[in-house]
Amino acid sequence: MKRLFRTIDERIEESLDSSEGNHITLSHSIPFKNVIDDAVTLIIGVLIVILIWWSAGSVYNTFFAHSMLFPMPDEVFDDLLSLMVGERVFTYTIWQHIGASLERWTIGFLIAALIGSTIGFIVSLHPLIYKVLMVPVNILQMIPGLAWLPVVLILFGFGNDSAIFIVGVVAIAPIAINVSNGLRNVPKVNRRVAEMSELSRWDTFLEVLLPFSVLDIITGLRIGLGSSWRMIIAAEMVVGVMQGIGFTIKGASDTLDYTTAFACIIVICAIGLAIDRLFFNPVERYVRKRTGVGDA
Repeated sequence: MKRLFRTIDERIEESLDSSEGNHITLSHSIPFKNVIDDAVTLIIGVLIVILIWWSAGSVYNTFFAHSMLFPMPDEVFDDLLSLMVGERVFTYTIWQHIGASLERWTIGFLIAALIGSTIGFIVSLHPLIYKVLMVPVNILQMIPGLAWLPVVLILFGFGNDSAIFIVGVVAIAPIAINVSNGLRNVPKVNRRVAEMSELSRWDTFLEVLLPFSVLDIITGLRIGLGSSWRMIIAAEMVVGVMQGIGFTIKGASDTLDYTTAFACIIVICAIGLAIDRLFFNPVERYVRKRTGVGDA
């Protein structure tokens, strides 16, 4: 069984076995082609979105607009640039609003990742445990994030704690489901080989369970990340915080400053794309390469 994390000695031994002549390769650089492909596809995708935005806005402003015009890309990007260089909106700079949202999201997501992974591991231990405990997990998954508003207001009142709770609770279920599915889908023959090899439980987890389930775990974290990042923006609009991207969008909309609201929406998309493309994509590609599952 190929280990997910190999020791230096194992890497050297593998390199010696596959060496040609006097040349030995101990590491592999990140394929530059993958980086270029990712960048090109990202740019094309963003340009398509901007083109659709510009087309829809032009049609609306030309034929349907009455008192308010639809914000166009050039106006929004000009406003975004002003915000990025220090112009304040609702007392704070855009960077302070971003920092406040990221802090709440990070705390909520990390708590959800810990709880969700633990639940996923527990329910994968036995089929009966899975059947029983997956019922509350599925119920949790069915509840929309903002439906927790009465609960958080009773427990925490208005403020940061309510936003963090809503962020965490929406991410727990997808993480737990994917972790449990990944661990339960490990082939039985591999489990039996581990038992016959008299591997300890920890070694079995590292060498058998984790390599086969890590892609499902990453998928769960990805889904949880997307759900929680969207939810922190929505939560900030309703739980009474006075700083954050969600708060800024609501405040800008209430004052009819839709250009600023659209600029904040761009910030939301940029942060989400950056986390997904700069963190999860490389991690998934690395894992696929090391485990030999799918295309690297």
